[in-house]
Amino acid sequence: MTRRLLGVGLILAALLLACFGRLAADPSSLIVDADRPSVDHARRPGDAAVGNDLTRLFLPHHLGIARSIARHGRPPRWDDRGFGGRPLVGNPQAGLFYPPAWLAWWSRAPATLGWITVAHLFWAGLGTYRLGRALGMGGWGSLVSAGCVQASPYVLAQVFEGHYPHVWAACWYPWAFDAAIRLRRGERLAALALPPILAATFLAGHPQEGYYLLIALGCWAAWDAVAAIRAGRRREAMTFGVGWMAVLALAVGLVGVELVPDAMAQEWGLRSARLPARMAGHYHLYPINALQLLGPGALGGPGDYFGHDNYWETVTSIGLIPLSLAMIAAAWSPDRRAVRGWLVLVGASLLFASGRKLGLFAVLFEVVPGMDRFRVPGRSLFLASLGASMLAGLGVEALRARSGEPWGRLARRFATFAAVVALVVLAGGTSSHRPTASRKHGRVPEVQRASMGLARLSRDPTFWLALGGMTAGLALGAIRPGGRRAIAAALGLLGLAELGADGRALIVTSPASRFLGPDPISEALLLASPPGLEPPRIRAVDSLYGDLRAGQIGLTKTNVADSFQLQHAADLYETLYHLFEVGPFDRDAVAGGLRQVRQGVLDRMGVSLLVSDRLDDSPAWPEVASGTWEGSAFAVWRNPTALPRAYVVPRAEVVPDDLATVARFPEFDPRRAVLMPSDPLDPTRADRQPFTPAEWASTDPDRVIIRVSTEAPGLLVVADTWMPGWTATIDGKAAPVLKGNRAQRVVPLPEPGRHEVILRYEAPGLGIGLALTAGSALAWAGLLVEFVRRSGRPRV
Repeated sequence: MTRRLLGVGLILAALLLACFGRLAADPSSLIVDADRPSVDHARRPGDAAVGNDLTRLFLPHHLGIARSIARHGRPPRWDDRGFGGRPLVGNPQAGLFYPPAWLAWWSRAPATLGWITVAHLFWAGLGTYRLGRALGMGGWGSLVSAGCVQASPYVLAQVFEGHYPHVWAACWYPWAFDAAIRLRRGERLAALALPPILAATFLAGHPQEGYYLLIALGCWAAWDAVAAIRAGRRREAMTFGVGWMAVLALAVGLVGVELVPDAMAQEWGLRSARLPARMAGHYHLYPINALQLLGPGALGGPGDYFGHDNYWETVTSIGLIPLSLAMIAAAWSPDRRAVRGWLVLVGASLLFASGRKLGLFAVLFEVVPGMDRFRVPGRSLFLASLGASMLAGLGVEALRARSGEPWGRLARRFATFAAVVALVVLAGGTSSHRPTASRKHGRVPEVQRASMGLARLSRDPTFWLALGGMTAGLALGAIRPGGRRAIAAALGLLGLAELGADGRALIVTSPASRFLGPDPISEALLLASPPGLEPPRIRAVDSLYGDLRAGQIGLTKTNVADSFQLQHAADLYETLYHLFEVGPFDRDAVAGGLRQVRQGVLDRMGVSLLVSDRLDDSPAWPEVASGTWEGSAFAVWRNPTALPRAYVVPRAEVVPDDLATVARFPEFDPRRAVLMPSDPLDPTRADRQPFTPAEWASTDPDRVIIRVSTEAPGLLVVADTWMPGWTATIDGKAAPVLKGNRAQRVVPLPEPGRHEVILRYEAPGLGIGLALTAGSALAWAGLLVEFVRRSGRPRV
């Protein structure tokens, strides 16, 4: 048994080495294409930039946490990198409580996230092998299923685009299904294994995958309960239902540390975070994606994709040979119950991934709570990939078990199918249709897309080797009955080789220095930034100067690549998005009132520097640097009227606390008043402190220290986002933290003197969530101890 598992592990490791050979050759590199951007037709032309979500989002995020730990000895609870600050605890994509992510914080090496992802894929392969064995599959079938999960084109496409938390969560799917199957059989240990597995999918840093898994397992459990009731086994159905509810309750308790702060933050989150169904109209399957069943590159790759939306959310391939094996399982496998179950999972997942038009997504979107938080129906392809992989393994087992004439019939039918496919592909390969610049932006008729796809397949050697290899293998089995078991195993391995070749072609790497090395824009910003602990705040074109480089030199941006935002803060900084999106349709508006509003927001947020490559839309500010970087001209401008990060003003201008507050910014001098619903200072005192800059004396995002001397009462304005959970002390005495300028913190200073103001952040709900998680963990440990104790009792 140990030798068999060692062999399985070696084969799975070899498959990963084939896919990630470039990473193995340079272990410090990043999985990203540094030479050309990925294509996303659902976004505006011109938004594409070299890099992926690793370099745009997750690497800046995790390196920022690592820097905070190195400096302060603990992970931060508040994220001050963008949007004027927002909660880190309570951000469902933060992944703070997922232990594997802690390795990235400990190592601080940019490549660590990629290696953690490779380890997750290996873990998924082991879980799939165990799942296959639990279903009664042989070793070869289970191995093929495991390899298909590891090297699934959809999963690897998500890896390539840097969607690491999505992949981490999905890599727990096989283990969850394995535990669910064993729980279904009455194995008590599986009942204990399932809650932490479900918890891991939610804690990984992207809850959508865990949510879809829970829906799939819930439907399965409901089906079993209904079947038991219909068979008259009501007590069994009740016991089964109670067991599932207990598992779910324990899993929810284990993720309480994430769920409770998340629920508390939702009140303040973006209103647009809950999408209407009509807005979830992108990133789903189209009929043309069926062409990818013949090969994952049929419609191009991430950088030259000519299908709809983008490559990584819509690639439907599982490999041509695995697809053929899955079809054989559907026709031949003696385990009809397992085949039906996986076919239902694959079919339902594909139907859901097809979006609103086919109905399932629209229905679930309306009736299932929480579904409106997710905008990518195509993510159900993680489930489809698992189901198709299990069917491929069952296909291998079906071939190994068959003998006699059926082999001959299958060989003849597949040869006919292969000949038809080859003729269609070759005919398409002679077409004159080729991708052009205009067609790459979504204006290609479907017939031309199909013709272009067939032309790509005609030039793909992996496609021809897979088609020919499958045909030759089945033909050989038809004429050599004695070698059919070995041929079936060889076909399974050939399918893994096909996936390995496709994976190697997809997964490219680049040196980390391409995204973290010195650059002229950073040098210019460092020269233009004033000294001190106050972190300079900038506004920059993301495609030119991203979060990774800004964080590397200690700058904060008004915008970062993260969808988790607070609505009242967005009311301020969303006005800045027009800064780099000026077109003929709104140029007059920008030249008029919007420009003044924008300047008022930039001043109040303390945006001192602006970086852009769009020189024709430059502000009327002094230019401090310019140059060329990676083929683009850039300029850096200084905002001469930017306010400091913290300052004192004499009074409050009483206005309603609503969105109209932002529109009134040009009416008031920010150095004379902060806009608030009421003035918290004593109106009977005529003396007020004039505008006074304050000293920023802290680098801790959770504990801000501000020092200022006043000679009269005043209002301390902190140009960071207000949020429940912030408390303040003035010279050691508690003080309120109020909201002004629609989104910023205001601390009243009623008495003159030399003040030290300390603002601390405690995430709302964190204490309750920690208690819930700790209690659930203790309950789980107690159940485990009891299980071990009972298992050790001698049976009488």
